[in-house]
Amino acid sequence: MITPFRIVAASGVLLVTTLFTTLGHAQDARWAPLRADVHIESGLLVIMAGTFIVEGCPEIDVRRVRSTPYMLGLARRAIGLGFSRAEVEEFIDDPTERARVEARADAWLAQRGASRADPASLCQVGRDEITAGSPIGRLLRRG
Repeated sequence: MITPFRIVAASGVLLVTTLFTTLGHAQDARWAPLRADVHIESGLLVIMAGTFIVEGCPEIDVRRVRSTPYMLGLARRAIGLGFSRAEVEEFIDDPTERARVEARADAWLAQRGASRADPASLCQVGRDEITAGSPIGRLLRRG
């Protein structure tokens, strides 16, 4: 079922991916400031890992009231680095960047014993993050 959370999460993933991409892309140098920014880099990981948890675990949802401003903050930060709104969107839509962020999120999940192929492991990581009040956990809620 497509819920507003899933739509927001998908939008966030796209935003995060776009902000954190272009490895091996012709515009690598152009996106370097976005990839080098610690806040954008970690923010994209938070959004992507959270998205994987929400997509794979039926008992966890996204907190739209928290996730939307979080994602918009990342976009504003990118704009503050001198990128136009159109460039931020271009970065988000870049498939190479998305794949790069997805790989980082998969590695983050694997370090916690989870995999997108194992819903129970995603639910456990999601519950752990919520309980810990981590950046990812603050964007999630038990559904």
